[in-house]
Amino acid sequence: MAQNQQPIFQTKPPEQFVQIPINIERDSSTARMNHTGNSNQKPNHWPTITISIIFVIIGQSIAKLLENFYYDKINRSEYDENRQSDGVWTQSLLQTVGFPLLLIPFFIFITKNKRNHHQQPPITSDSIHLKSLAVIYICIGIVMSVQGRLSAMGKLEIPFGVFTLIYTTQLFFTPIFAAFINKIKFNRWVVISVILAIVTGALTLSASFGGEPDEAEENYAKGSWAALFAGICFSLLLCNIQNVFDNYIFKRTESTNKKPSFASVFEVIIFSSLVATIISVVGLLIAGEQHDLKREMNGFSKGKGSYVMAMVGQAVSWQIYWVGIVGLVYSVSSVLSNVISVITWPIVSVLVVIFFNFMDDEFDAFKGVALVTAVLSAVAYFIRLHKENRMAN
Repeated sequence: MAQNQQPIFQTKPPEQFVQIPINIERDSSTARMNHTGNSNQKPNHWPTITISIIFVIIGQSIAKLLENFYYDKINRSEYDENRQSDGVWTQSLLQTVGFPLLLIPFFIFITKNKRNHHQQPPITSDSIHLKSLAVIYICIGIVMSVQGRLSAMGKLEIPFGVFTLIYTTQLFFTPIFAAFINKIKFNRWVVISVILAIVTGALTLSASFGGEPDEAEENYAKGSWAALFAGICFSLLLCNIQNVFDNYIFKRTESTNKKPSFASVFEVIIFSSLVATIISVVGLLIAGEQHDLKREMNGFSKGKGSYVMAMVGQAVSWQIYWVGIVGLVYSVSSVLSNVISVITWPIVSVLVVIFFNFMDDEFDAFKGVALVTAVLSAVAYFIRLHKENRMAN
């Protein structure tokens, strides 16, 4: 990165040479105007974006397929009204409980970063900074657990198509929160990308879900509010994660003249997921869902082994998903992260058609158009990133 930028900044004093790119990345007024913060200045920018997108697609697809498999094989259609919301804390827990798996790559990145900067002074953050960061991780963890529970509950209360339409409103809230919390301003390519992503999410209304309620179980008031607030929570989650990067982690690395490390992505996920996991476990115990887990395992139509594999697979897949989502916030912004998350939905809906035989679920025009708009949404955003690359060079 330094070799590409040296001709531009060679008249600057040497002590400013490393600091300028970091300021451009996230904190300068120019970065705010360009929305993505000239994130192309980041080390290995495009490889990071590409890998993060792959993680989002793989993680979300596998997690959703296993979730459908779980609901399909526990014969939920036979449940009575009093047990309709069984398992919502369990599903929330599965989204975060796998975070210990990230400790290994986290320590690998930390060790590598220390080795590359062994001549640099160690990071010295004052107690106020650490306390603020701890409070923020607790808040993010609370939002993660609430969002997981609300989305799980909403899908069990209303038809999945209605849930999808309402849940898509997250793409309205994320730009609004990003403008206020992250001081982001937008350009036409980003606006086009968001609009196309909204269309993509709306067109996924024809998708099916294994835990969808029948007419007697539907509760539109409860399910609609749950879906709406789940979308709001997800938007707040992404914007607050970007706030952590902007105002804490990147400034912490800047103070020691170090480049931001991808280890910070694992740091955010691990500490936030720890809080979310504790909350979900407490909620699960209070609701008595631990007894439901034993009953479900014994009655799982594919056997106990398949039940355990489905649950473990979801936990692992969600961690892959979170690495991709937070990685996109780290490398670009909360807005792109949300866009990629939503435009993955048509892929999941097509995979559900392929792997399951749900009634009236087929590859229709809605799914086909949704795939097209998903591609166009991604292309629009990447046009903007490409333009920023050209401007930086």
